[in-house]
Amino acid sequence: GRSYCVRTQRMLNQCLESLVQKVQSGVVINFEKSGPDPAPIGEDGLVDSSRPINSFASQPWYSCHKLIYVRPNPKTGVPVGHWPIPESFWPDQNSPTLPPRTAHPVVRFSCVDCEPMVIDKLPFDKYELEPSPLTQYILERKSPHTCWQVFVSSSGKYSELGHPFGYLKASTTLTCVNLFVMPYNYPVLLPLL
Repeated sequence: GRSYCVRTQRMLNQCLESLVQKVQSGVVINFEKSGPDPAPIGEDGLVDSSRPINSFASQPWYSCHKLIYVRPNPKTGVPVGHWPIPESFWPDQNSPTLPPRTAHPVVRFSCVDCEPMVIDKLPFDKYELEPSPLTQYILERKSPHTCWQVFVSSSGKYSELGHPFGYLKASTTLTCVNLFVMPYNYPVLLPLL
C-alpha cells in the first residue's frame, strides 16, 4: 500500500497520475498444476530422460496466484473477449440458485506437451500472464511450439477435471507466456469445424 498527503490541487493531480500508472487492467487467477511434472528438457530442447524428475518436492510454479493482463480495445477503451473461463459446476435447471464460487477462478494446467490449435475465422482470446515462477519455468523450457492445456475442475458433467478450454503457451520470442482461451472442449470442436 501507499498513502498520499494532499495539500493542494496540484498535489492531487500528481497523486492521481501516480495511482493511474500503478493500476494494471487484468483479472487475478489461481493457476494450479494438475497431474505429473513435465519430462525434463535437455540443452538441445529435446526431452532428456536421464535427468531425474523430482515429483515429491512442491515447486513454486505448481501454484501461482497471478494476474492476466486484459488489454482494452485501443479504439473504444473497453476490453473485449470472446470466450469465458468456465464455471466450476455443471448447470442444474432444478437448482433455484447458483452455487457459491471463489472470487478468483482456479485454473488447472496439465504439463503434457500439446500442439497449439487455432483455425481461421474462429476467434480466440489471448492474455499475457504476469511474470511469476510459472511463467519463468515455462520460458526456461524454451519450447514455444508446444502448449499446456488448461481446465477448470468440475466444469464437465461426467469428468472431475472437465474438458480443456484453452492453453498456456510461451510466445515465439520467449519473452512472455500467454493464456489462450478457446471454446470449451476445443480439441473436439475445432476438427469438427
